[in-house]
Amino acid sequence: MSPSYQADSDISLDDVHYAPFAAGERRYKLLGEVAGKRVLELACGAAQNSVALSRWGANVVALDFSSRQLSHALSLRRRSGTRFDLVAGDMEAPTMFRDESFDIALSSFGWEFIPDLRGCVAECARLLRPGGQLVMCTVHPLSAFDWHGAERELRVTSYFDPPVEIWEDPVPEGHSPGLTFFRTIEELVGSITDAGLMVDRLLEPYPAADGEGSPYGGRYWGDHRDRLARVPFAVVISGRKV
Repeated sequence: MSPSYQADSDISLDDVHYAPFAAGERRYKLLGEVAGKRVLELACGAAQNSVALSRWGANVVALDFSSRQLSHALSLRRRSGTRFDLVAGDMEAPTMFRDESFDIALSSFGWEFIPDLRGCVAECARLLRPGGQLVMCTVHPLSAFDWHGAERELRVTSYFDPPVEIWEDPVPEGHSPGLTFFRTIEELVGSITDAGLMVDRLLEPYPAADGEGSPYGGRYWGDHRDRLARVPFAVVISGRKV
């Protein structure tokens, strides 16, 4: 999905994005002052967040396992004139990094694609220095359910047993289809606290009426404006290593 997603998405290089048509880091101030901090962006995609964080003075490492996404990231890094490391790897097992080597570990919409969420969060906790921060920005569990536009309502079949979405996009022979794992708020928060981190903030970002000032939009989300204005698409949880 990388080529179509990057072509149809409008993602800022000057702010960290958290939800479609919603405000980003400049408003929510989850990360605080990042200048001089060592930051790991997991499942970075085209690394728009990493470009923004680098411009703010952070020392960034961006990781993704998609060669196409990393190709986009290389192009954006070159065009933006920023400097940060790009690493090919799986966010579920960032075993190439030493213990306590980062001040911040974050991902915007990478968590929902990994089967072993708790294992990944435990790895992130290992990588964080004392006082370090994990930012989990992922799809809200209500995103799992169908929106009925005519009635302008969401039909929730079973919140406590959310479905797994199987992508319809064609894949090369020998590869399984892509999957999206929807998880309850309890499971998301539990993955963080079970790793020994303390949750200090939880957001359900909502879109501005016209999306003005949002670092995340574009045609990819255009058909969903009515739903996004009524049902949260994303949940953002910040955890601290204490």
